Amino acid sequence: MKKWHRLLHPKVVCLVTSVNTKNQINAAPFAWATPLCDEPPILMLSPWYESHTFKNISQTKEFVINIVPKELKEKIKICSEDFPEGVNELEKAGLTWSKSKIVKPPRVNECLAWIECEAKEILKKENEYSIIIAEVKHVETKEECYDDFLPKKEVLLHLGGNNYSSIKV
Repeated sequence: MKKWHRLLHPKVVCLVTSVNTKNQINAAPFAWATPLCDEPPILMLSPWYESHTFKNISQTKEFVINIVPKELKEKIKICSEDFPEGVNELEKAGLTWSKSKIVKPPRVNECLAWIECEAKEILKKENEYSIIIAEVKHVETKEECYDDFLPKKEVLLHLGGNNYSSIKV
């Protein structure tokens, strides 16, 4: 049963950006982001409860899900490294960022789309899991990358472990 969750892959790779209470940027890749409801727009994110991402969102209640193109695969791996708190993973990976429309955490310029979120519920069961239920506050795509929210450029997919693929329509 150890790898049962891979039956639910591939999943779109998201780079989640958050900030701590000192406004220091954190970026971490996720494949475990799931829509829960269309109206109102609600999603679930499942970061490890000891991660900087979980700590930041618990404190500030905001984050951005950045949708990753396949070309960023190696840079995303850099963002997954275990840097000390306060280190900007975007900077380490050579990625650029800009101000989001509604929330404080930045968006990643090289990504294809951005989902700005506000945490509504935060659940933590130590040694097992953590879940963040969030309301989507703003969504934006690069026009040339999507048609009716279907990707026209190759989106990076996580297959499990260190295995990746991509898809476009």
